[in-house]
Amino acid sequence: MRIFLSLGVVVCSVASAQLTPVPPPPTATPSHPFYITKIWVVGGGGDWDYMTMDPSAHQLFIAHGPSVQVVDVESGAVAGVVRGLREAHAIVLDRDGYYGYISDGPADMIRIFDRRNFQVVASVPTGPSPRSMALDPTSGLLFVVGSQATAIGNPTSGTQTRTSSQTPPPSRAGSPRAGGIESTITVIDTESRVALAQVVLSGSLGFAQDDGNGRVYIAVADRNQILRLDAQAIGSAVHRIIDAQPVSPPVARPVTQPGANTRQAATQTTVAGTKDKALLLDWTRGAKPAPPAEAVPDTLPLDANCQHPRALAIDSAHGRLFAACANMRMVALNADTGQTVAALPIGLGADTIGYDPNRGLIFTANGGSHGSLTIIRQDVTDTYSVVQILPTRQNARTLAINPSNGEVYLASVIYGAELNNPPINGAPLKMSAVDSSFQVLVVGN
Repeated sequence: MRIFLSLGVVVCSVASAQLTPVPPPPTATPSHPFYITKIWVVGGGGDWDYMTMDPSAHQLFIAHGPSVQVVDVESGAVAGVVRGLREAHAIVLDRDGYYGYISDGPADMIRIFDRRNFQVVASVPTGPSPRSMALDPTSGLLFVVGSQATAIGNPTSGTQTRTSSQTPPPSRAGSPRAGGIESTITVIDTESRVALAQVVLSGSLGFAQDDGNGRVYIAVADRNQILRLDAQAIGSAVHRIIDAQPVSPPVARPVTQPGANTRQAATQTTVAGTKDKALLLDWTRGAKPAPPAEAVPDTLPLDANCQHPRALAIDSAHGRLFAACANMRMVALNADTGQTVAALPIGLGADTIGYDPNRGLIFTANGGSHGSLTIIRQDVTDTYSVVQILPTRQNARTLAINPSNGEVYLASVIYGAELNNPPINGAPLKMSAVDSSFQVLVVGN
């Protein structure tokens, strides 16, 4: 016997006491509150992570355990599944509508799939435990963030090694490296499908967000910072370093391509025949040799309003960066200077933040406690107000926005307790996810 415990949906709104300089859209006011309009039962097993919306194809991509589920948002039905993964974490889509990229964490791989048939067509090795990604359309470079330490070989010998150990790697001099945890950013050329370099940086790098104009922002939780990368400058610097390496004859190597039912082998030749492995570059502070100055990421320090940034969203039109922080605050930053221009309260456990530029709304998926969705209105560039707090469901911590109709999608499961062997001596019920109860909450107004 199993009992199911789920939270009822109660809509509540918090009206802003702030007068707005311009009238907000009528659908963004508390008189037209957001609510959960539909629930799509998607099923499947395993934990889930980020979601990505393709408004042109009307498809929602969900990283769910060993697969990516593709949901048709017009019907709520599963339109396809990308299989052959160990554990999916994030999905990014190219602007041409042909390919998508999945970070497969335990495999240390990026899986490239065809969006027309959802088949994996290539796999690219990355640094350890890839999770978040950002695809810069101006350079065609994919930046893949992994947050485990990496061991650096002797830079003069060309030896490159990796480790998944959580302990900081030794410095080149043999003594422990100062500064704590380090992370990798794997730079992938999406045209050639080759990893050009793994760049080692200090700090626990997390969520990555591109602005569509050549910049990539990455949250650094343990340092209360946001890194700003110049994609073109990094790409140029990496290519110069590659060109300076000794050239060997082109080497054909097998690349395993997992499919829906079988595993097929294909042959791929490395770019320019230079290397079979990506360069491993130490760009931590004080590294020798020093990284090219123009490629060093800018650091945007955060003030006391934001502790441990967890997720990012961008308003490219107005140059504003939004960060959801572990201390239940959302901050709006000047994307050029890093200055905080607004700070507002949000819920507990926000893992994603989304921005709807068509409606001037910001959403944070707060998966902690009973779960909630904080809705923030952007009245003018630097005027923000919380207009509603919508109860959702426990662990509904990731979201995606459909800019075409304003819907917001969150993922969750129903939790229940097994009563075949009830606890004794006052022990609490053990809660677990109910099989096949994975679902998408559709929020609209």
